[in-house]
Formats: sequence, structure tokens, C-alpha cells
Amino acid sequence: MDEGRFDEEEYEYDIVGFRKTWDVCYADDYGSFEEITVPSGRYTFRPAPKYAVCENVLQIFSVKVTQLKEEEGLHWPLHVYGSMATRDSADPRRNLFFHRTRDNCQIVTQEDPFLLLTGPSRAVVLIDPVTFEVELKAKCKTESEDKILNFGVFDYRHQGSLQVPPFITTRSSSCKRSELEFTVALLPRSVEATICVKVIRGSWPDHYRGRVISRTASISHGGVVLLDTRYGKMSVKRYGVVELLRNVVSVESGGQLKVSVVASQVDDEENVIAEGLVDFKPKTAGETFSNCDLGFCLMRFWIHWSLPCSVDENVGLQKHVV
Repeated sequence: MDEGRFDEEEYEYDIVGFRKTWDVCYADDYGSFEEITVPSGRYTFRPAPKYAVCENVLQIFSVKVTQLKEEEGLHWPLHVYGSMATRDSADPRRNLFFHRTRDNCQIVTQEDPFLLLTGPSRAVVLIDPVTFEVELKAKCKTESEDKILNFGVFDYRHQGSLQVPPFITTRSSSCKRSELEFTVALLPRSVEATICVKVIRGSWPDHYRGRVISRTASISHGGVVLLDTRYGKMSVKRYGVVELLRNVVSVESGGQLKVSVVASQVDDEENVIAEGLVDFKPKTAGETFSNCDLGFCLMRFWIHWSLPCSVDENVGLQKHVV
């Protein structure tokens, strides 16, 4: 987003000030403020460095609009675009978990106020506080009329003990037009799982809604929505590859990853046609797979395992030419 297009008075110091500070600290070594972090699976198929270990990571479950201040000119439904990202001590560059252009905005309603997350692209490492950036706008009739929905920067610091089982907590980002609620959990000593799904026999009917959700055994009541086709058919690409919205999650090294798939009627999610569940024991590298038979099709779930991006590796650090 073009910094000059926004009224600094509306979102005060946060984004502008954070950008200036980041540029001073990191631009010479990591490039521009908009640079994206490394992808997942860094150590899946290559030897991990000695200093790479299971890390404490932050799992992002959901983000929803909890308050909309209509007196500030916004009304349901919202046509949302923009970005949300984290930055951590493993890599100061953006780790996007929501990104939409104005031409591809998401319609958010009061009945369904959740944003469809598209990341993060790698595990979010929680050693030092994790920084969240929010730059969201609501689309209006013309681009010049578009309004800031929520802009801001905040740090997540874990306030509980690492000795107790993981629990879900919330953080908020407030501005004069809205409030967002982030649902997250700290997972201690975890590995990174990149999930791939393929239809290997049969096909997914166009009139079936598809939902793919991952869970860890330690937080069975909290799921990460990897795909929810909602009002349309399942997107199946070449060779049967299912296009997930999210595909990177974290799981404790001694825990268990569960991935479920549910097929229901497009216009009635309570009318479940078929469902299945696959379980995986975490690994620090390599891949595992498991099949799930829904009757009308056979799906295969692949997991690419990796240790999280290491803080000591200086990933993406640019080498200067003298």
C-alpha cells in the first residue's frame, strides 16, 4: 500500500512510525519494508543446521471483526482488502497471513465476520515478541471513497507458563472504525507442517461445500481452517491438487496433528454428506501421507515436516558487494 495515500491522523503513529523504525534497523540488510519472508519447509529435504531446534511458535487460528462503528461511515456487509502480517526474530520480513487486492476483496457480513486467512507462509517463531501489522480497508463505490477499516501495529507477548498445556487466547486491534479479534495459541517445542491435499480417485461434486480443518491433540477444540469453499465448489487443480487457502500449521513435537475434511450441501452446511479424519505423528523432517475415503472420492493428505526457521541462520540476509 502506498503510504502517501492514507491520512496519518487516522491511524496515528503506528504504521508510519513502525515503517520508519524498521527501515533504519533492517532495510540495508533485508531490503524493502514489503519484502516477504522465506517459505515453509526450509529443512524438509535438506540437513538442518545444528542450531535449528523445535521452537516455541504462535498458532494463528482466526481473525474476526468484533465491532464495527457505523457512525464512522462503515456498514455491513464489508468488502475488505489489504494485508495482515507478522514479523518475528527468525526473520524481520513480512510473514503474510491475509492479503487481498481491491479487485479481489472478501465480503464480510455481521453473521459471518471472520476473515479468510491465507497464511502464515511459515511457522511464526515466538522467542522475542511477535509483531502484528494490520492494514485493512473497506471498498466503497470508488477507490477515492475507500475507508480505513483497521490499521495498526501491536506486539504479542506470551504471559502464561510454558509448563501448562497450550490454551487459546485472544488479542485485539482497535481503531476508530472497528475492532479485530485475533485468536491465537502458543505451542511449545513445535515443528512446522506444510499440508498438501490431492484427489487421487473419483472427483469432488460441484454442488458440495468442502471444509478442511487441522487440529493439534493438545487443543482439540480449536481448529485452523485450511479451506472453506462456502458458496462455491472445491477448487481442484491439475493432477487432482486441492487449492488450500492455508497450508502451514504448527504442532508440538510430542503431540499429534489431525486433519479433517467435511463435505456438505453448498446451501446447508448442517447437511453433511461425508467426512473423514487422518492423524499424523510429527517429525522434524521428511514427509508422511495418509488416505481418506469419502465414498465419492479418495483424498490423499501429504505432510512436509520441518523444524521452524532458525533464529541463528540469518535467513534472507543480503550480502553486500564491495
